[in-house]
Amino acid sequence: MLTTKEAAELLGITPRRVQELIKNGALTARKASGVWLIDKDSVDTRLRSATKRGGRPRRGHGKSEIAFTLMNRTHEVAQLVYSRSRKDFTHIGADVDRAHAPIGVFTPSKPVSLDSFRIWWRGRGIPLARIGLASLLAEAAVDVPDELVQRNLGLSLSDQYWIRPQGSGLAWKDINFFNNAFDDVSLSIAPFAPEGKAAAAKPDNTSDGNLQKYWTCEGDRRILHKAGAHLNQEPYNELVATALHRRILNACDYVPYSLEGAGTSALSTCDVFLTDEEEYVPAFYVNQHANADDRLTDYERYVANCEELGVTGVKDALDRMIVCDDIIANYDRHWRNFGLVRNVNTLTCRPAPIFDSGSSLWCNISLEELRAGEHSFTSAQFHSSPAKQMLLVEDMSWFDGDKLEGFVDEALEILSRNDALTARLPYLKEALTWRLRRMIDIAEWS
Repeated sequence: MLTTKEAAELLGITPRRVQELIKNGALTARKASGVWLIDKDSVDTRLRSATKRGGRPRRGHGKSEIAFTLMNRTHEVAQLVYSRSRKDFTHIGADVDRAHAPIGVFTPSKPVSLDSFRIWWRGRGIPLARIGLASLLAEAAVDVPDELVQRNLGLSLSDQYWIRPQGSGLAWKDINFFNNAFDDVSLSIAPFAPEGKAAAAKPDNTSDGNLQKYWTCEGDRRILHKAGAHLNQEPYNELVATALHRRILNACDYVPYSLEGAGTSALSTCDVFLTDEEEYVPAFYVNQHANADDRLTDYERYVANCEELGVTGVKDALDRMIVCDDIIANYDRHWRNFGLVRNVNTLTCRPAPIFDSGSSLWCNISLEELRAGEHSFTSAQFHSSPAKQMLLVEDMSWFDGDKLEGFVDEALEILSRNDALTARLPYLKEALTWRLRRMIDIAEWS
């Protein structure tokens, strides 16, 4: 089952349009805890229908079909054919290196599926809900985010996958973003380069999430810079989350964030948490891997699939994530911003560190709602009720409430750096204090 947001990204439409398709029966869905869950098969059917409609070929772009090899770093995974007229992949060879293929895309017990590959490929693009998307596309002189993925040959800082044009001579060591300065990545011989010049390949073209962001390259560091929304609270929330994580977690359990700039212009920054031999596997794809037992809850299925992949410590990692998200009221821990890290050479997996905690601390509600004493929130992954989600936590022995003495004051000091939040601070202090005391009580009762 897919969320409204996930279905929208795969179909290349807005979440509002997905809801319209549900209402008119074009997509099969059901409501669970007030959230629409869309049947994946109905999304796949609509994608197939859209592909059959195709589109007009562009002029001046040579032959209509291009052969590619899907690569995972230097490993050949599958043979592909791309149609310029349809602007889509039309064939995938049956001989697939499943070991190095994307987890959850080519599942062990099912035949190779072109549709599954297409859905995964589209998911590599910038979501349609990205703030400022129209100006970004205009600057790149493209119509849709998919064209930017093609222009990048799929290259990303989230994994090691890319498509190598047949006979191109392109080598991963020369074009990957982990080891090459972005300006040095030349795809001028690639088939999706704008006519007469090199393709503007950069990791920004394959970045996820709705908030504006961009990558910079500073020596060996690859740094993500991310903005906020209305009051620009999200970058400060990332700093608050880092303060929380630093107090109660091990350094390997989270991604630390810093702040760049000030006020409503500040950005959060963090280093890429992968090496050039690793890929990030979102939980969404982990749950597509093998275990399709409908009797299992989403949580049970995720744990079972992680164990099938040989992951150790997955429940411990989930306990820490759920507890930390509960304290700061993270309402957007969805199925694409937690998951696993896999080494693409050894194929071993581990839980990914906690990252992307900016959508928290009630930044999505009004000042009036805060004044009314709104201390709850709606969680997004295993259960919409935070209280019921907390019941999944099996071990609180790692949680040391004494280490959180002074945390609320530290959080308020961070948030006070943004003058736009001044009126909200007293109510944020009250709400955060309430949630922290509640968590300390839960830990003592455990």
